Formats: sequence, structure tokens, C-alpha cells
Amino acid sequence: MSDFILSVKGLGKGFYLHDRAKHIPAAVGISFDLRAGELAALVGPSGAGKSSLLKAIYRSYVPSEGVVNYTTAAGDVVDLAHAPETQITALRRSEIGFVTQFLHCLPRLTTLDVVARPLLQQGVARAEAHEVAAEMLDALAIPKQLWDATPATFSGGERQRVNIARSFAQGGRLMLLDEPTASLDPLSREKVCAMIERAKAQGTAMVAIFHDMEIVERLADQKITVTRKAFAEAAE
Repeated sequence: MSDFILSVKGLGKGFYLHDRAKHIPAAVGISFDLRAGELAALVGPSGAGKSSLLKAIYRSYVPSEGVVNYTTAAGDVVDLAHAPETQITALRRSEIGFVTQFLHCLPRLTTLDVVARPLLQQGVARAEAHEVAAEMLDALAIPKQLWDATPATFSGGERQRVNIARSFAQGGRLMLLDEPTASLDPLSREKVCAMIERAKAQGTAMVAIFHDMEIVERLADQKITVTRKAFAEAAE
């Protein structure tokens, strides 16, 4: 079994502009290894391709190049860059979580159901799923009187906290965090950082994007720099 939960080698993602018949790289040549309980922070200027790299690891974007070897709980090594969609979907449900920048959910679902849904999809009993969801919502200071309401009516910061609660309720051996503390007030930001620290202590490996360098210094075990220079050189 590999010592690394995630081993990324030469990862790149590009996009083809059909109207201009031109290939535009978002990021190129990214390599790093990640062990249980470690957090790798993708750092660099806006537009350098950090979010594209995160989505390439999750495989919501198909990588243009490179290898993304993930070691499953069973000890199997899966190249996420080339694995079949059925395998990717199964891993997302059971082992790999993603905190996106925006909450997408059915408007008729209550907040408690939104957070519990990933657990229900794993086959967890409804009562148990709701218990875990309640713990996450309470940890992130979402008032109990809002749990029966739809998050569609919430403020941006409240929706982001629901988004984070849903992903951490699902859990997993690997979590990908795309600006989880953006749009949060200082108190909420501290609660999210504490939740990340607890997950790390429990052995969860993470790849994350933060624009607040104080948070990077606090949480990151390694920093992976994605630069505009790499973007520009690849575009030439």
C-alpha cells in the first residue's frame, strides 16, 4: 500500500476555444504527494488555474495531462485522471469530498436534508444522517430555527456554511476545498478552520485553496504554487 493518499504528477488542465481554434492552458506541470492528515494549499494569483486543478483532481474536469493516483481505503491505487466515470462516482460518494465555492441544491429541500443527503446516498439510516447533519450545522452556528427552511433563502455566508456542513458530514479520506472561508465573517471563518483542524487530526487528507495567507500558514502542511508565469509560458 502506498504511503500517500494522493500522488499528483505533472497535472495540467487546458481548454479549447472553438471560436478561436486555440488551446488555452489553465495550469500545467503540478506535482505533489499527500499523506493522511496533511493539507496541501494551492496558492497563486487569481486566474492562474487553482480551481481548475482542484476540479481536475475531483474529475469534474478531465485533466489534459498528468497522473492523479489516489489510494482507496481498500489499498487500491486509482488514477483519477483516467478512471471510468462509474468508479469516480463511487469514490465521490464514499471517500472523496468537495467543498465548492457555491451551494447547489434542490430549492424544496430543507437545510437539514441538504446536509444529510450525501449520507443518505451512502445508505446511512435517515435518523443517523439527520443526527450527523445536526451536529455539523450546530458546529457552524446555523440557528436551529433555520434547519427546516430552504438554504435558497439564506445569506451568502449562511449558504456557504451549509455547503461546508454538507461536505464535512459526508466526510471521506480526501477532501478538496475551494475557498471554503470566502464570504465568511471572522467568527464563522474560525469555526471552519477549527473543523478543518479536527478533520486533519482524524486523518483526512486535504487539498485546498485559500486567499487568506494567514489561514494558509495556520493550516497548510505544504504549499503548491500555481503561477501566471507557468500559465503564460504554456500558452506561447
